Amino acid sequence: MNPKTEELKLQPEEVQQQLKYLQQQLDIAKSKQMADQISMTELKRNNLKNRISLGEKQLEQTKLDQQLLDGKYQIVKVKNHLSYKLGHSLINSTKSWRNLFSLPRDLLRIRAEAKRKRGILEEKTLQNKILLVSPPEQEKDLLNLKRELQYLPVLSDASKLKGLKIACVMDTFTYECYAPEAVLLQLTPDNWQAELEAFTPDMLFIESAWRGKDELWGNKVGHTSQELVNIVQWCKENRVTTMFWNKEDPIHFENFLNTAKLFDHIFTTDIDCISRYKKALGHNQVYFLPFAAQPKLHNPVEKYQRQDKFCFAGAYYVKYPERTKDLNNFVFTLPEYRDIEIYDRNFGKNDPNYMFPEEYQPFIVGTLSYDQIDKAYKGYNYAINLNSIKQSQSMFARRVFELLASNTVTVSNFSHGMRLMFGELVFTSDSGEEIVRRLTKLTGDELKLKQFRLLALRKVMSEHTYQDRLNYIHSKLANTKMLAVHPKVQVLSYAKTPEALEYIYQSFQCQNYDHKFLTVVISGFESVPDWLQDQNDVHLLTPIEADSIALDKWAEDSWVSVMVPEDFYGEEYLTDLVLAIRYTDHKVIGKKAYYRWQENLVKSYPKAEYEQVSGLTLRQSLMAASMLPVMSLRQWLPSLYTWKADGPHFSIDSFSYCMNGMGHCEALPEFQSPAGINTGMNLAELQVKAELMAPAALDISKLKTIKPAELSACFKPGRDSQCVSALANGKLQIASQLPDGKHEYWYSSKDFSAAELNAKGGKLVLHLETSPGLNLQMVMLFLDINKQRLSHTIFSANKNSEIIIPQDAVFLRPALRVYAGGNSEISNFYLEEKPDTLIDQLGTNEFLILTNHYPSYDNLYRNGFVHSRVRAYKELDVQCDIYKLNLGTATKYDEFEGIRVTEGGQEQLLDLLAKGSYKKVLVHFLDSHMWDILKNFNNIEVLVWVHGAEVQPFHRREYNYINASTDVIRKAKKDSEERLEFWRELLKIVPSNLHLIFVSKYFAEEVMEDLELRLPDGKYSIIHNPIDTDIFNYVEKDPQQRLKILSIRPYASAKYANDLSVKAILELSKESFFDELEFRIIGDGPLFDEILKPLREFKNVIIERKFLKQSEIAELHKDYGIFLTPTRMDAQGVSRDEAMASGLVPITNAVAAIPEFVDEECGILAEDNDYIKMAEGLTSLYKDKNLFSRMSQNCTKRVGYQLSHKKIIDHELSLLR
Repeated sequence: MNPKTEELKLQPEEVQQQLKYLQQQLDIAKSKQMADQISMTELKRNNLKNRISLGEKQLEQTKLDQQLLDGKYQIVKVKNHLSYKLGHSLINSTKSWRNLFSLPRDLLRIRAEAKRKRGILEEKTLQNKILLVSPPEQEKDLLNLKRELQYLPVLSDASKLKGLKIACVMDTFTYECYAPEAVLLQLTPDNWQAELEAFTPDMLFIESAWRGKDELWGNKVGHTSQELVNIVQWCKENRVTTMFWNKEDPIHFENFLNTAKLFDHIFTTDIDCISRYKKALGHNQVYFLPFAAQPKLHNPVEKYQRQDKFCFAGAYYVKYPERTKDLNNFVFTLPEYRDIEIYDRNFGKNDPNYMFPEEYQPFIVGTLSYDQIDKAYKGYNYAINLNSIKQSQSMFARRVFELLASNTVTVSNFSHGMRLMFGELVFTSDSGEEIVRRLTKLTGDELKLKQFRLLALRKVMSEHTYQDRLNYIHSKLANTKMLAVHPKVQVLSYAKTPEALEYIYQSFQCQNYDHKFLTVVISGFESVPDWLQDQNDVHLLTPIEADSIALDKWAEDSWVSVMVPEDFYGEEYLTDLVLAIRYTDHKVIGKKAYYRWQENLVKSYPKAEYEQVSGLTLRQSLMAASMLPVMSLRQWLPSLYTWKADGPHFSIDSFSYCMNGMGHCEALPEFQSPAGINTGMNLAELQVKAELMAPAALDISKLKTIKPAELSACFKPGRDSQCVSALANGKLQIASQLPDGKHEYWYSSKDFSAAELNAKGGKLVLHLETSPGLNLQMVMLFLDINKQRLSHTIFSANKNSEIIIPQDAVFLRPALRVYAGGNSEISNFYLEEKPDTLIDQLGTNEFLILTNHYPSYDNLYRNGFVHSRVRAYKELDVQCDIYKLNLGTATKYDEFEGIRVTEGGQEQLLDLLAKGSYKKVLVHFLDSHMWDILKNFNNIEVLVWVHGAEVQPFHRREYNYINASTDVIRKAKKDSEERLEFWRELLKIVPSNLHLIFVSKYFAEEVMEDLELRLPDGKYSIIHNPIDTDIFNYVEKDPQQRLKILSIRPYASAKYANDLSVKAILELSKESFFDELEFRIIGDGPLFDEILKPLREFKNVIIERKFLKQSEIAELHKDYGIFLTPTRMDAQGVSRDEAMASGLVPITNAVAAIPEFVDEECGILAEDNDYIKMAEGLTSLYKDKNLFSRMSQNCTKRVGYQLSHKKIIDHELSLLR
């Protein structure tokens, strides 16, 4: 090849390298320049302050010198005055004859001397005046210095954060979010040392990056590359503190664990990983650091005309079926409320794994590039978020923070962490119908919707910005307190009467903003009220005192506000103004859109929210001190109501303020926060809890394992290996010097059978437990009978891995895969699932409801009456945690109709009660497994609702086993005896902290009869199940509705006597009027098809197999007049009572407790199993429409006085207080 051609070929590569090098040098220079600018600003401010202070002293000295000179001049003038000297000589001449005779000579001398000195005095005075600088000139110089100072940024604790020099490896989005908060330098793998040495950072911040700067890092962070190891080592040698933030927890906990071991401080997005890190790393410098919003990027500043629709900007992932299921649910239910538009991240691409299905096409409107994403955030009133992680207590999509900061109503699939952190500020559920229900309830009122949005915005801007995150990081790395990043606010006011002073003081004190100070100039009264004594944040001045205080001195480095006694200021007035400083650079922030009182409430400029405006007065604003005029406090007082700063201003929301609203606004809804909205846990509280979490502890002594000694015999490095291993301290230690990207396999010298590895049902469950420091994986080879390889699988350490064994596999040969360099110890190889560590439960309330089942969107009827109670408690602001005991299950979180539900086993319940702060536990369906845990807590009062199945003997439920086998009956009887034995033992001597609640008197007596004991009167109560008459409300029935019969029942057992309904209908089919009737039968359960089969021939019998929500049932009640609800055993019968509340006449049986709730005046009561009487009763209602109308009205009256929601819930809550 021609040498010149070769040279030309190499030139582009060399140029590319030079360009890369120059770009790196430029980045270093930019970062250094930024750091220098911050330092220079501080020096400039200090210099200017010193010069201003010196100038003020010089001006003061000049004025004093002038006064002194003027005084001397006056004295000289007096003493040299001719009349003074003549008078002095005349007086002196009277004292002696000698003086008298010398008087003429003295007079001539005085005349000559006066003439000569007059010229000298005039010349000397003029010279002294020339030496003095003119005060107006000095004042002009001072004013110029002050103006120069005003244009420089105010230095505060927040400035200290901005001056931090942080060397980092971050993905682009993280970098852009932290960049406005400090001086960052992104390190590169090939030039890191030069970058560090030139930059001299204060700290090193490495995140769980997948790409890093210019995508140069790839998997190097996760694989603990040598470059990363060397960077951390350089920092340790140069005393630069280091931190690692795993934003990929909990999914990638194991992937980054080896990397985390290198660092001084660990931060994680998943609070559940805190204990795991502390256990694995052996230290407690592990902290909770969630995602956040960057106000410079994500803010409420309006840019678009918002569309009243939902927006989803994202991708479709076939590989995430649960996420896809949730999105599908949303797309086909949310349009019932508002339309949806989708921006497809992969729009125009043809990969079937990322393509939206055909049915989504009507919703797709295009795609958005990264720099257009704010259109999705701010261009719509509603946004859809999807979480892939649902069970973490803190980890969820970062988009949620950004959407709320953009003032956009956010709906999302379920996330436990989101519920904890944001409460009800995000509409979160896997049910689109439930989200629509909640949205409709709130957004039917535009005022409530705007207030709701403001609650969410305030939450994010006050706790969840990247400045807050960096502040927390700095406090931990520097071992210091959090810096005060919000400014001091100086409030000025003027009061002419004690009443005005008191109102101003109350307006100031009610503010939730802490860093505030009030100065009031008082005139017309002198005495200071007693309630103002010892108020360090309030300062009273007289007009004379105010005249001596310069405005700029009073407000130095603060923000300024004015409160006037005529206006109303709500408790969040200052807070919302101050928070706006985080997202706008305007020096005047206020409320251009505001309420005013003008005989009634009027709103001015209603659309001027979150936009640039002009003309704000200070009585409705917050202003940077740099905007103040140069004058005294007193001089400024006359303009408090009208003064306006020059330049553009920024307007926020219209709430928390009313001009001339003093005494008018306090009770108006416009000035009240929406009631009963849970805004989530405070972040500082969460972080304290995280810091106090102990290292994970777990009893795994009984698990089947292969011990390290046997592993050491099986796994040996090869002859040319770059690794060594040794058995020490009961662990298999491995040290590797493999370069990055290289790996070795150590195959076991022993082949195992499936049984030896504890295989069950053709599956292995394995867990290789290692310490962090080296990337170790386990490989499993599957061999046939001739030990020929069939296939293999590979799995990571420190995770439970389920492996399917190929059908022809006879032998299994494990192998260790060692990747790159490092050191690690294998402590165990578990041959079964290693249980998860117990997680500290967050967000506990005063009361815990413990139950065996709870309704879900897939099963609406399971203990629905428990859910009704919880919802009723919540409406009365009595918050309860729900725990569903399910033996042997890991902790799982869910929600149902806005109620958070935790499911787990006994160990988790024990831990929850031990670490929680519960005053009382409310139990439904108590059993021995629950009591095994509850009995350990004598200090917690236990209230047990007894319902039936959990306490009744076999003979009371024998109807469930009519066609059962002998074995099934035998087991049922055995279970019955064990159940009775448990209750008898428990209630033989009733524990002092136990109280029982029965839903009917009949049922209480029946239970005591079955248990052959008598409960003391004070140890139990009779409280019926409540009926929500707001949902099941009465609308007068048309007599024609007696022809429409409804049945909504479970078909789970013979208890519900649905077979009697079928027989009664068959009996009625013999009547001539049968075709005039309409029967609608709704329900589900294993007996559904079998029982209802005889009715399918009738056209007037509508059969629907499904579950219904309460709201749907209540709606159906409006269309029907009779409720067919037979029973063989009911302690009460909630579904019947709900129907009666709606005015439906029940057809039921006079068994068990039913007569306590239904009599002949309000229902048809047949004897046990008497379907003939049921048919006859229905016939009588058909024939007598007056009887029907009378019974219908009596039904709702009966429920109202006996079972009304308010009456029953008040009774129950009296036991909680």
